[in-house]
Amino acid sequence: MFSSIRKNYEFHKKNFYRGNDIYCPFCSGTYKAQKFKFTKELSELCPVCGSTLQERTVLLFLQAKTEILPGEPKILVVSEEGKIPEYFRNFPNAEVKIYTETGDFTIRDNTLKDKYESSSYDLIVCNYILEKLPNYIPVLKEFARILKDDGIMLLQANIDNSKETTAEFPVASYKERLLLYGIPGNHRRFGKDYQSLIKSNGLKVSKLKFTEGFDELPPHSFNKDEVFYIAYKSEHPVLFDNMDDLEAEMSEQRSNVEAKWYGRYVYYIFFQVPEKVKGSINDYLGSVDEKSANKSSWRYFIYMLFMATISTIVGTAVYSFPLLVSFPGNNFVFLFISMPAFLFCLALAFLCTGGYFFVNYEAGIIRRTLMGLYAATLLMTSMSFAIMIWKWSIMTIVNSGM
Repeated sequence: MFSSIRKNYEFHKKNFYRGNDIYCPFCSGTYKAQKFKFTKELSELCPVCGSTLQERTVLLFLQAKTEILPGEPKILVVSEEGKIPEYFRNFPNAEVKIYTETGDFTIRDNTLKDKYESSSYDLIVCNYILEKLPNYIPVLKEFARILKDDGIMLLQANIDNSKETTAEFPVASYKERLLLYGIPGNHRRFGKDYQSLIKSNGLKVSKLKFTEGFDELPPHSFNKDEVFYIAYKSEHPVLFDNMDDLEAEMSEQRSNVEAKWYGRYVYYIFFQVPEKVKGSINDYLGSVDEKSANKSSWRYFIYMLFMATISTIVGTAVYSFPLLVSFPGNNFVFLFISMPAFLFCLALAFLCTGGYFFVNYEAGIIRRTLMGLYAATLLMTSMSFAIMIWKWSIMTIVNSGM
């Protein structure tokens, strides 16, 4: 039963979130948007796959305005990790390169120089990366070399339209860029001269926006104000209008078989509830640390209590096993494994409770007293149980010998 439910995880998840707020091209469905807890505003993340508004905007544009994706194109994707590279990894002739601050792809690949054949790629997607590279000009020149004559290149960037020229950030240190500019990953902020900078590297550029034909898309599906920078080598970029096909696909999604009445409850019980519990536990544990401010909270008190209790239970169970269960070598296991493990677990429990009692002055006298009493009770109970089990084991051996 559980394996069958697990296999249909995506089915139940899509049915659970089915709605009219977001059309997601990554998971091909129309869903309701989740609401932020306090503001009640709609989240722009896809509730099924987690795609962002920016990622959906890029993919919808490629689907609606190009004929490249339906074939078997040769694609180069340079991007930070996310849904875009994950999507293009499914294409047989696509190469995906992930940019990170510490693993700069231009350093690893020597700026892609001579790595690929000239005029070999139908599509190059390089979004919000050029501003992060220490030197982006060699990358643009290499892109121009490997792009086919009828290919296109999508070069999205963060552009400050209030500035006429690009502002270069001279400080190379990650920490210093964070302090000075608040954007540690960027080496520059492009201005209105972005197009001319691309053109100066052997490419032609067109600026495009979503216009008519996108009214069918729910408002949180894409950014209608996004400006796309399409670079190419031919006289005009090879673009199409595939909105009819896109709308047909959306209509098909809406007309899919309605969710079974139990689908919502199955997903909620077996997936939503465990995810909420897991998230709550992670949030709880994430807020428990050794900072002085946290040591005075009831949350830290309960955490220490729980850790001490679990340690004692585990230690007692390991101690008792070779005494209660007869098997070859159980005396050896008891002396050299169970006993040391038991003492270690007791020491860990005392470290949690005793340490809280003796040195955690921020907790106050009441909580420290409660923890001290619990430490004494835990120690006496575990030792009494250990002695009782040991005596019972000795009596069993003696009686069996008689």
